[in-house]
Amino acid sequence: MQESGEMTDKEGPDLESRIREHYETLPPAERRLGDLLLDFPGDIATYSATELARMAGTSKAAATRLFRRLGYSDFNAVRRQVRAARRWGSPVYLTGTDTLRSRSRTIAEHLERESANLSRTLESLRPDTVRTAVRALARAPRIFVAGFRNSHFLANYLYRQLTLMRPGVRLVPSAGQTLGEDLVDLAQGDVVVVVALRRRVTAVQKLVEASRARGAQVLLITDPSATRCTRLADWTLTCEVRSISPFDSYAAAISVLNLLCAVLFQRELKNGYQRLREIETWHDALEELETYDRFPFEQETGAGEE
Repeated sequence: MQESGEMTDKEGPDLESRIREHYETLPPAERRLGDLLLDFPGDIATYSATELARMAGTSKAAATRLFRRLGYSDFNAVRRQVRAARRWGSPVYLTGTDTLRSRSRTIAEHLERESANLSRTLESLRPDTVRTAVRALARAPRIFVAGFRNSHFLANYLYRQLTLMRPGVRLVPSAGQTLGEDLVDLAQGDVVVVVALRRRVTAVQKLVEASRARGAQVLLITDPSATRCTRLADWTLTCEVRSISPFDSYAAAISVLNLLCAVLFQRELKNGYQRLREIETWHDALEELETYDRFPFEQETGAGEE
């Protein structure tokens, strides 16, 4: 799936589809390279045609014939297509033969990448953008929080935090509902928060456009691969998601969502604190949560007693 206006380098069927379509008729020399690319299509983004041919045990001439047979004008054309798929976040294209040679990824490497993501994300945030977005979240009659695929759990996290501070917050689409059914009450002055990290569904752009048409403001939480939707949103907060594995990291995105909630709580301290107190009153009345005096260890040892 792709967001309109993105991945312009990806034209026609992807590399794997083309190889499978021609696989049975490929000469042995070309088939060896085809086998390698079916296993690791992302290698084209990092290796030259000569290197790929050597890794497959074939010749550069065979590689040239294969790419032309698959419908590419040259090696650069297929490389552009694969690089677009990598930018889009496809795990298949983010995995290469170097992944197998580096199975022992270390905690230090993971920490380095996560730290870099957090630093780049938070340092790129404009304080005025955060302030104006939070001001809108505080004033809006209603807030609609949307997220699809992996972005859904991030949207749900934000929704849960916002409901602790103010009423009128909805998570869309809710279970068993369509977006149209959940957004029927959307009106001017409302805010739609769209969490849309790669790989986005086509509904994201339509949701942003329709929300703006209704007079609502849009806060977009996304990653650097987004293009068109960032121009349509009122505010955009961009999060780094790259990791040392083929799977994106959402640590920076969670941090940004937490920051939004922290700034909102500081702004609406009196109302937010009162709402939290009321929620705790309900917890106590319904005996929903464990309390410290119910932990057996503390009862036996008297920990915490004067």
